[in-house]
Amino acid sequence: MLRGDGSAHWLPEPSATCALRDDLTTGGLLDEAATRWPDQPALVYAAYATEGSNLRWTFAELRARSREVAAALIAAGIEPGERIAVWATNVPEWLLLQFGSAYAGVIVVPLNPLYRTEEALDIVGRSGAVAIFVETEVRGTSLLAMANDVASRCPDVRAVIAIGRSGEHLQQSWVRWLRGAPGVRSSVDARAAAVRPDDVAQIQFTSGTTGAPKGAMLRHGAIVNNARLFANRAEWVDNGGLCTCMPLFHCGGSVLSVLGAVATGTTLMPLVTFDPRKAIDTIDAEGATTLAAVPTMLLAIEEELARNGGTLKTLTKCATGGSLVPVDILQRWAATFWVTASITYGLTESSPVMSQTAPSESFELQAATVGRPLPYVEIDIADPETGTTLQIGERGEIRTRGWLVMAGYFGDEQATKAAITDDGWLRSGDLGTMDADGYVRVTGRAKDVVIRGGENIYPTEIEAILRGLPAVADAYVVGVPDERYGETCAAFVRLKSGTSLTQAEMREQLDGRIARFKIPSHLRLVDAFPMTPSGKVQKFRLRDEFVSASPVTLSGP
Repeated sequence: MLRGDGSAHWLPEPSATCALRDDLTTGGLLDEAATRWPDQPALVYAAYATEGSNLRWTFAELRARSREVAAALIAAGIEPGERIAVWATNVPEWLLLQFGSAYAGVIVVPLNPLYRTEEALDIVGRSGAVAIFVETEVRGTSLLAMANDVASRCPDVRAVIAIGRSGEHLQQSWVRWLRGAPGVRSSVDARAAAVRPDDVAQIQFTSGTTGAPKGAMLRHGAIVNNARLFANRAEWVDNGGLCTCMPLFHCGGSVLSVLGAVATGTTLMPLVTFDPRKAIDTIDAEGATTLAAVPTMLLAIEEELARNGGTLKTLTKCATGGSLVPVDILQRWAATFWVTASITYGLTESSPVMSQTAPSESFELQAATVGRPLPYVEIDIADPETGTTLQIGERGEIRTRGWLVMAGYFGDEQATKAAITDDGWLRSGDLGTMDADGYVRVTGRAKDVVIRGGENIYPTEIEAILRGLPAVADAYVVGVPDERYGETCAAFVRLKSGTSLTQAEMREQLDGRIARFKIPSHLRLVDAFPMTPSGKVQKFRLRDEFVSASPVTLSGP
C-alpha cells in the first residue's frame, strides 16, 4: 500500500494467498514438495530425448537424487559455505547440484556455458570456488579442457567433475564422483538442518548490460520467497506444466522457473538450450500450460510457428520480463494464442523480482506497467542524486529494500556500498514512475539517458516508436558521441523478413511522432543484438561497436 502522503513509496503489504516464510530454505522447499506431491512429475526433459533420454522424475525421485549429490559433496570434503562452480547448459545435473548444494550448505556459482577460458577464470578465481562441475562439450567446444586450464591456474580449485554423457568414460566423470558418496548419506540430514534462510545459496554474477559482472550473493530465504510470491502472482496452478526457456545459470531459470515450479507442484520442462522449435514441440507434446521466456524468445517462437507450424493449444499463461516487453507482442500472443502474460520487473540483486503484473489484470495495465510490488516488498521512486523519495507520477530511480535484497557483492565492499544505501535501499539504476494505485512504469536506465545539446532523451521512448514501424521487428537506441551536440542517438534495428528500411524512410516515419531532436541521427541494420545470458541487450556493446566502426549517418533533425 502507498504511504498515504502523496509520495511514490509503496509499503510492504501482506498477501491473502501466499504468506512470507521465514523458516524455509531451498532444500526445505523441495522437502515440502516431495511430501505433498511425491508421485507428481517434477521434471520432464522432452527436448532431452534428442540426446538419448526422455527423462521423467517425480518430486520424490528429484529429492532422493539431490540428497545423493549432497552426500557426494560431503564425501568430497566440501564444507558449508564453500563455493562450487557449475558450468553447463540446462542439463539434469544442474538441478541436482542446485538442490544437493542446498542440502549440504554449499554455495553455487553459476557460469554461462558460452564463457571461454578467461571469463571463467575471472569468476572462478574471484569466487574462490573449490570445485568446477562442467559439461564436457557445448556446441562443439570442449568446456572440460577449458575447465582443466582454469583449475590449473586457480589454487582454490580441488576438483573438476565432468557432467554429461560424453564424459562418462573419464576418470573425473560425474558417475565416478557420485560413487564416492556411500557411508556419508546419514550426514546429509545434519548438514541440511544446519542451513539457515539467511545463508547464501548462490553467487550470481550479474549479466553485465553496462559492463563487468559482479557477484550478487543471494540468500536461501530470499530466493525461495521470491519464487513463491512470483508464482502466486503469475497465477500458476498446482500440478500445471511449465516449459522454461530460461537458462539455469540465471535467476529466471534457477530461481523463478525451478523454485517457482517446486513451490506449486508444477512439472518443470526445461529446454537444454533455447531452441524455438523445441519449445513448441515440448509445449505441444507435453501439454504445458505455462511458458517462461524473455521477449526475444517469444519473437523467435512466433517466427518458428509461422515457418513450420505448431499449435500451443494447451498454453494459457506466459511469464516474461528481463527487458521491457513490446506491446505488440502482448497483443499478438493474446489474440493469436489466447495466452495471458505476467510481466516481471527486477534485477539479480533483488532475488530477482520486485514488481509484477498478474495475467488477470487488464491489458492496459499489462501493456503500460510492470505491475505493483510483490507482497511484502517495499519500493519507492527516488531522486537519483539526493535519494529523496519523489511524489506520485514523478520520474526517478526505482529502489527496493528488505528481505529480497542481496547480501552484497562477493568480495567487493565498494560496489556493495554503491548499490545499497546506508538505510538499506537497493538502487536499481532504472528510471521509472509509480501511479496512485502503486503500479510501476519503467522508463529507462539512468545510465541510458542521452543528453543531446542539453536535452534529456530516454531511449526506451524511441524504441517503442521504432518497434511500431511496419518494417521493424526489434530496435534498440544508444547514445553515441557527436561533435556538435556532445551526444546523439543511434538506432540499431532488426528488420522483419522480406522488408527494408532506409535512412530517409526511418526519419520520415518518425517525424511528427516524436520531437525532432529525439529522432536518431544514425541507423544500423543488424541481424541480431548482443545479448546477456538472460536475454537482455548489452547496450554498451552496441555503443562500443558504433564507436569502433564507421557509422551510417543521417542529417541531424
